[in-house]
Amino acid sequence: MVDLEQTDDVKGETTTPRQHRRFLWPPMLFAALFLATLAGGVFWWKKSSAPPSDFPIEKLIVIPSGATLEEIAIHLKEEHVIRSPVAFTLLVRYKGAESRIMAGEYLFSSPLNLAVITARIIGGEHGILRFRVTFPEGTSLSGMGRILKSMFSQFDDVQFATLAKGSEGYLFPDTYFFFSNATSGSIIDVLKKNFLEKTDSLYKEALANKKNWSDVIIMASILEEEAATPKDRRIVSGVLWKRLAKNMYLGVDSPFAYAIGKNSATLTTLDLKSDIPYNTYLHKGLPPTAITNPGLDAIDAALHPESSPYFYYLSDKNGTIYYAKTFDEHKRNKERYIR
Repeated sequence: MVDLEQTDDVKGETTTPRQHRRFLWPPMLFAALFLATLAGGVFWWKKSSAPPSDFPIEKLIVIPSGATLEEIAIHLKEEHVIRSPVAFTLLVRYKGAESRIMAGEYLFSSPLNLAVITARIIGGEHGILRFRVTFPEGTSLSGMGRILKSMFSQFDDVQFATLAKGSEGYLFPDTYFFFSNATSGSIIDVLKKNFLEKTDSLYKEALANKKNWSDVIIMASILEEEAATPKDRRIVSGVLWKRLAKNMYLGVDSPFAYAIGKNSATLTTLDLKSDIPYNTYLHKGLPPTAITNPGLDAIDAALHPESSPYFYYLSDKNGTIYYAKTFDEHKRNKERYIR
């Protein structure tokens, strides 16, 4: 009996610690696993947040409009902007900014971590400078190229002229805001689109009145150079359309500036006899193309000429225009106001 009790005591002594260890191990194991998982998560997040080793410095990254968050994340991963699409997606959703991602072009001048990339894309910080560019009414295609070249040192004005060939008159003169990395093609598209939008009502009016739109634009480009005020543009428009209707020579100097770079003050007798398509003293009708990119008022004036008894006009060095009904009167004006 004594031995049995002793055995029970021993069992009791040996059982109780084992029961105690079974009770403590699960929480300890859980804590260890939690800490290991936490450490692994921190390591993963830190690694995922770092910029990729081949981060695209000074490369234009385009986030397409209408793309889902997941598609954007994959795209940024493929462009080496981020390391982990999952980390990017989690961060955007944590910020509640899924609907605030700004599509468009982004430029990064140095490697950036995930938090900065995400903040910039949510805030629409494209990293591309925008410049205010103004093309005065009557600026020619080559003139626009020079203005752009003066604004953007890397701009290829030769390429611009090549791509815009045949568009003289249809590149709307206006104030624009272009990104510093804008290309010739994208700028030309903007200028043409603006022209279509701004002239839509005038174009429809010309069609309704069976006016040749190309002729209207060519005339408007001449008016832009020949007259400075809205009133004079409409009177000159009436004079020039009337001369065309009577099969007379237009006899205007402004096309020479476009063709050979000479204005009224520098034209010679030899120039006036030169057999070039833009010589309206030698060839009847309108020049073959527009000579400038006219503004709305000049186009409106070409479409709405003012009737007058005049057939001739000239302007002095201050831009004041003097009209004449006859050629003799025109010659007297020339002697009085030009010489």
